Amino acid sequence: MNVPAGSAKTVALIGGGGDVGRMLATRLRDTGHTVRTIDIRSTELSDADQVNGDVTDPSSEVRSVVAEADAVILAIPEGAALEAIPTVVDLLAEGALLVDTLSVKSRFDAALRASALRNSAVGINPMFAPSLDPAGRPVAAVTYRDRGDVDWFLTLLSDWGSSVVRLDAERHDRLTAATQALTHAGVLAFGLALAELGVDGTELTEVGTPPHLLSLALLARVGGGVPEVYRDIQVGNPFAGEARRALVSALTAVIDTVEYGSEDDFASLMSQSTSTLGAQGAPLARLCADLFDAQLLRRGAPRS
Repeated sequence: MNVPAGSAKTVALIGGGGDVGRMLATRLRDTGHTVRTIDIRSTELSDADQVNGDVTDPSSEVRSVVAEADAVILAIPEGAALEAIPTVVDLLAEGALLVDTLSVKSRFDAALRASALRNSAVGINPMFAPSLDPAGRPVAAVTYRDRGDVDWFLTLLSDWGSSVVRLDAERHDRLTAATQALTHAGVLAFGLALAELGVDGTELTEVGTPPHLLSLALLARVGGGVPEVYRDIQVGNPFAGEARRALVSALTAVIDTVEYGSEDDFASLMSQSTSTLGAQGAPLARLCADLFDAQLLRRGAPRS
């Protein structure tokens, strides 16, 4: 959906050479906005609106691009984003919107509160890989300050087909500790357990049940990812350690219940394990049944 005539914005996208930056630049341009990208790295992109520069040590050109923008997006690592706050806040034009794409929001929120920010600011976290179509996928949104300039950007995300979930900074970080840090830790632990058991991947895919094949697929995707990205999720989130310790405690509870508990104890453990799902239990069970019935799982093990 293109923006109405006269509604197009000029966006300074800092970190435009990264995966998230490229995704946002493409989507913004496709919907009629002007995007000027700033990146410290040289890229192979042929882009007349691309500026090589460092927002933490900005050249006059970088300062000009930021100062002339209707929105400034920080699609850079947390350390650089925190360091850039004083410069960006000072350069923002009146009415310009500040956006970040960090996977952790609470430290950025605190830094903005301690800054001289006068503008609206919002943080987004696409809960999917940048290579995927945003349609039908969630984007978490944390509004740090709104002077009436936030809705146009979040509406834009909705127009792309994303489901925008509004949270405060702490709630965002607690939820992503569960949805990302805990999930990834569980998947990696599953892979480490398989390695300790000494089983063979080919045999596992030949005899694996649908739940096991899905678990192997998750392991292949997460374990085959970029280590720096997955480490940052574990290290950067202030609530991730709590999530990992909960996983260890839960595995201990399973072991103790199996080895020392009764059938009733095990039934109680299973009931407790699904208690968080609430009303989502039935639709999630149907989703799982649909996945199990998918052609790939009915066809059997993948072949090289």
